[in-house]
Amino acid sequence: MSKDLRRLTRREQQVAVFVAQGLSDREVAEKLSITRRTAEWHVEQILSKLDLKSRSQIASRVSLAEALGGPLLAADRPRRDLPPKMSAVLGFNPAVNETHELLATTRLLDDAPHESHSKRRERLISLAESGYNPVIVTGAMYALALREVAGQFPATKFAIEDDSSLSADNRNVTSLVFADHEGSYLVGAIAALASRTGTIGFIGGVDLPSIRRFQIGYVAGAKVIKPDIKVLSNFLTQPPDFSGFGDPAKGKVAAARMYQNGADVVFHAAGGSGSGVFQAAKGAGAFAIGVDSDQFLTAPAEVRRHVLTSMLKRVDEAVKEYVKEYVKASARMSQLPRVMTFNLANGGVGYSKSNPEVLPYVATTDDLQRQIVAGKIRVAT
Repeated sequence: MSKDLRRLTRREQQVAVFVAQGLSDREVAEKLSITRRTAEWHVEQILSKLDLKSRSQIASRVSLAEALGGPLLAADRPRRDLPPKMSAVLGFNPAVNETHELLATTRLLDDAPHESHSKRRERLISLAESGYNPVIVTGAMYALALREVAGQFPATKFAIEDDSSLSADNRNVTSLVFADHEGSYLVGAIAALASRTGTIGFIGGVDLPSIRRFQIGYVAGAKVIKPDIKVLSNFLTQPPDFSGFGDPAKGKVAAARMYQNGADVVFHAAGGSGSGVFQAAKGAGAFAIGVDSDQFLTAPAEVRRHVLTSMLKRVDEAVKEYVKEYVKASARMSQLPRVMTFNLANGGVGYSKSNPEVLPYVATTDDLQRQIVAGKIRVAT
């Protein structure tokens, strides 16, 4: 830890790290079980002791200390010796991904709930100023902030998941693109096979082109099994409101309405709102389909059997492959790819088989997967 940070008390160090993670005073207070005013006072003390002027400068100072080998003061993940240079991954939840070996070289930061555009921009700037390289953002909600920041730091390499527009105009940005529509096609087929009512549902967290791909693939996969199946659809919020990715109550209400209207399987691409979808599935005695990770394994025990399958999106593999490409490009003094695509063929997307309830549909679904990989089926986007 740098000498100036050692002047802070242990509690002030904790507050400083939470500030660096983009948390507000209210969120810091909740994390530490203190009052908001106490959190504000700690921030004031940090600014005074370090002779800083803003929260952004606190974030830069903490990030620099960590980049130079300081400990992750408020981290609940294993502490390891850190190398002089680190990459940063924003919006990445290691609890539901498998990139544990990257912890020695990577700072993993969950995106704060309902984080504002200014806070996203501030976090990107603080990381780039502190020497993190590369900086990877695993959420399309960071696209606008990265569009503003990438040009300011041409020497920093950035990667962004689910956005293919930024890399076209920024040579230091790589787009990590997933064939979400292919994986969604498979779970759409499962939903149709499992449905007894002839009606299924789709819930998107935010109405974004990337989430529309999930919907399009899901509907196509369902209709290849049952051409006359009815698909109910709902997007919880419209951009720039990204709260649809973190509102379980809203997800539960939307899913409950679908079950009341005859759906017996509902697929969500709604991030944290998906837990509400699972609760609604339990209440209706029906099925839900998870997204990104195998949510049958991580859902609470009381709803687990209602999670029929999940559309797997291997963000962990994408991060690992991008970091490998970064290392190669650095060694060869060459350019990184502008776009990296992760699909069924290379294992970037897929579906889970953990719930025994899905096993009767695996043979049909795996055959569809083989046809997509072979090019016999082309899934529209």
